Amino acid sequence: MLERSLSIRRSPACTCGATLCAILALAVLGGCTVHPDGEKEERQAALSAEPKPQMEFPANPTREDLVRFALLNNAEVEQDYCQWRSAIEQVPIDGTQATNLTLSLGTVLDEGKFARDRTTVSAANDPMTDIVLPPKLSTAAQRSLENARAAGVRFRKAQFELRRKVLSAYDDYALSSELVRLSQRDILLLKTTADITAARSQAGMAGQQDLLKARNELDLQQNDLESMQSQLPIQRAMLNALLNRPATADIPLPDHLPAPTPLNISDQDLLDQAAKTNPELTAMADEIRAKHEEIQLAKLQYYPDFSVSAGTDLAGMAQSLLGSVTVPILRYEALHAAVEQAQANLNAAEATRQQTQNDLAAQLIDDISTLRDADRQIALLQNTILPRARQAVDLARSSYQAGNASFLDLLDSQRTLIDLERLIANLNATRDKRMVEIESITAQNLPE
Repeated sequence: MLERSLSIRRSPACTCGATLCAILALAVLGGCTVHPDGEKEERQAALSAEPKPQMEFPANPTREDLVRFALLNNAEVEQDYCQWRSAIEQVPIDGTQATNLTLSLGTVLDEGKFARDRTTVSAANDPMTDIVLPPKLSTAAQRSLENARAAGVRFRKAQFELRRKVLSAYDDYALSSELVRLSQRDILLLKTTADITAARSQAGMAGQQDLLKARNELDLQQNDLESMQSQLPIQRAMLNALLNRPATADIPLPDHLPAPTPLNISDQDLLDQAAKTNPELTAMADEIRAKHEEIQLAKLQYYPDFSVSAGTDLAGMAQSLLGSVTVPILRYEALHAAVEQAQANLNAAEATRQQTQNDLAAQLIDDISTLRDADRQIALLQNTILPRARQAVDLARSSYQAGNASFLDLLDSQRTLIDLERLIANLNATRDKRMVEIESITAQNLPE
């Protein structure tokens, strides 16, 4: 009898302990978070790539100095980085149960008094949100991780795009500076011609008409020079915008055009490299993997979710355990449509990536062809035509001084020389821009 009585006394404690264990299990189940493989590495990659603003601007920056400064200070790149970090934080959000632990305490008063056996404590998941199966969490978390990887690659793409913009803007700035120098040299040439014409006019060897033409040509060239100089503040402001600096901040004028970077790789090798390393194509591939996870997640919605609650009175005499299952039988058509929609989204993403790859290949062929044609023209002009044009100006000037050539002959030869020098400068700038675009498409030469 005593043993039975002890047994009865132990029973409430045991059952209460079992209930507490059930409550603890419910809390653990409701609060677990799935962390897919690769999440930690993606976080570490994001932390190591965080832009750290550089406040001191180099006194005499090179092209690569400008690129490095822009990569650390450009607001658009910072925006892409923040979107990457935001996408990473979506992984634990999707990998965590959406429900919460609900605790409740109730009692029944008898003439204003309460007793332990009439006071109950219970625990349950949020009645508005079911507990979902772990495979749904892991699939959702994996989908978010793939999207985060895509955001990381797009941050890398933004860096390459910024490099292209900075170097292209610098090329425009350097080209204008070079054209200003050429124009200043051409003005000196035209002043010499005007002086020769004035001397011949005073000697009666040239008419007033030649002198007027010479002065008009000189004034027109001076007007061209001032127009070119007016472009420098505009181009400097555009470059400063990319560097996140005040629009009027000083950037020293380049004293020469950038040296050409050789393209020592075949067209097919460039196309193959772009297909493997282009950031946009890589990001789209990550998004396609996320679409596959989206299909799997849509199929998992056919499986039911559930709710659990457990309670006990404080005396440990009575316990309750309740479970319920939400069967999505009435939502069959909607769930089936969601699977079909996810499949259609996957097909659209694959088609978009294929078209993007085709467009990039066409753009790359355009850049390569333009660059190689510019190389051909530059070699022809610099090695053959330009020396002849300079020789023609010297001969025309000598003949004009000797009275064996007209002023129009001299003027025409000078115009030809001026046009050739400007054409070579423009070809060099065009070539460098195309080279930078090739490097951007193939993801090359980004400063560390």
